Amino acid sequence: MITCPLTDVHAHLQDGKFSEDLEEVVRRAAEAGITRIINAGTSIEDSHRAIEIARKFPVCRSLVGIHPHDASTFNENSLNELKEMASDPCVIGIGEIGLDFHYDLSPRETQISVFRQLWLLAAELNLPAVIHVREAYDAFFTAIQGLSCPPKVLLHCFSGDLNIARQAVDNGFHFSIGGALTFPKSELTREVFKHLPEDRIHLETDCPYLAPQFKRGKRNEPAFMTATLEQLARLRKLPTVAMAEILKQNNISFFGPEAG
Repeated sequence: MITCPLTDVHAHLQDGKFSEDLEEVVRRAAEAGITRIINAGTSIEDSHRAIEIARKFPVCRSLVGIHPHDASTFNENSLNELKEMASDPCVIGIGEIGLDFHYDLSPRETQISVFRQLWLLAAELNLPAVIHVREAYDAFFTAIQGLSCPPKVLLHCFSGDLNIARQAVDNGFHFSIGGALTFPKSELTREVFKHLPEDRIHLETDCPYLAPQFKRGKRNEPAFMTATLEQLARLRKLPTVAMAEILKQNNISFFGPEAG
């Protein structure tokens, strides 16, 4: 049991894989010391579900957004719907939004156009933005050039190298990582998170995806995040409780007091 509260800054408890035992998942999270779970929306419908879960479970908060995979679903009503959802007190940011050139489930031009509009929405609403970027960092940095910037930007499940990390640090961005930090072949990711500024780091699960190594291939859940914390503390050469306290302060700085 971690004595310092932990926040899972990026989860998807609204995913259907949790439909049968969501209350048990939330209970196990509490037992593991997880005191806040932030569920990211991937579409209009999914964002609504994230809000519903936040209303049901006091431990949860939500983000609202459209994932690049779902960029093709964006229409003339989407911005207004997201803006209306963002006024809900359970919502603490815009996300997840971004670019994914690995799967290209939406055309790249569509992804870029939708991402720019959602980035600007976060800036307009003065809300943090949580960003998904996969194999598209050059396009990401190009897309945001000249645009108003959200007050805080978090690159979730960060997969870039040290040069990309330095560029993001120079832009004031934050970084989060989940179970991938524990994978045997994730040497580059561990090197990045070993050297990132202390005040820019956050932990996530991205559950039900990317379970840490000891549960690899299984459904991920917030309770498993303690394994990632332990790996991060080893990398940073800090006691686990000290690392958890740093993360708590980073979460409050990024999302506000309710994220601690």
